Amino acid sequence: MSRVRLWGAGMFLVLAPLSILAFGPAAQRRAAEAALRLSPAALRSVLVSHRPELDRGMAETLAELEGASQEALVAALEREASLPRTLAEERAPFSRVAFHFGRAAGIVLLLNDPVSFGADPRLGSVRADYNRYVERKLPLLVLSFDGWDTPAMDGDLEAYFRGRRASSARYREALLTCYYPGGRRVSSDTFDDRSNAFGVAQVALSHAASDAAKAWRRMWAAMDGDLAGTPFSGAAGATAAAGAP
Repeated sequence: MSRVRLWGAGMFLVLAPLSILAFGPAAQRRAAEAALRLSPAALRSVLVSHRPELDRGMAETLAELEGASQEALVAALEREASLPRTLAEERAPFSRVAFHFGRAAGIVLLLNDPVSFGADPRLGSVRADYNRYVERKLPLLVLSFDGWDTPAMDGDLEAYFRGRRASSARYREALLTCYYPGGRRVSSDTFDDRSNAFGVAQVALSHAASDAAKAWRRMWAAMDGDLAGTPFSGAAGATAAAGAP
């Protein structure tokens, strides 16, 4: 199935300050903007109307859970995914709903961080430089949506992210090959736009945007939210272009 290209949405988030994440504030914002564009129309309206709460949930979660294990992050996402039904039954204000959707997005960003979770100590030494590289190259990155069903996020979240993890080791190795050609460390200033480092950034950020959109849609459906106007949810939408970066 063809992947769907995503435009930036012209929206801005106030996120956590730069830390040890490979994704800096601009990259985090880019993923969130793409997820908003992919959301069902009613959900997008709610989240845009409660941006401060959405932003706060995302920022607090990035700060709170940064450095957590994959298992802890999936467990945290499972907790967030279980909340919408309760929120609906309690008739919680949409400001509270938006806060928890922001938390889910923050967790997904952490799960898709390309330089986390690997055992190679060299990953820590390149993280800050790679963060700057991704921020510099962000205008050139073309994000893509892998489709609501490829894979679907409608069952076991651990199984879903186990699939993501299956490819993450390959991406980390490709990244380290760029930083240590011949065994000697180089700067990202030596990379060109055909490098593996560029490709890893593009894939990882696309996965983060796709996964945030899928998590939000799952949570919204659990609240019996209106799914009408969900981009690319029909057969024709699988190959439709959503835009360019």
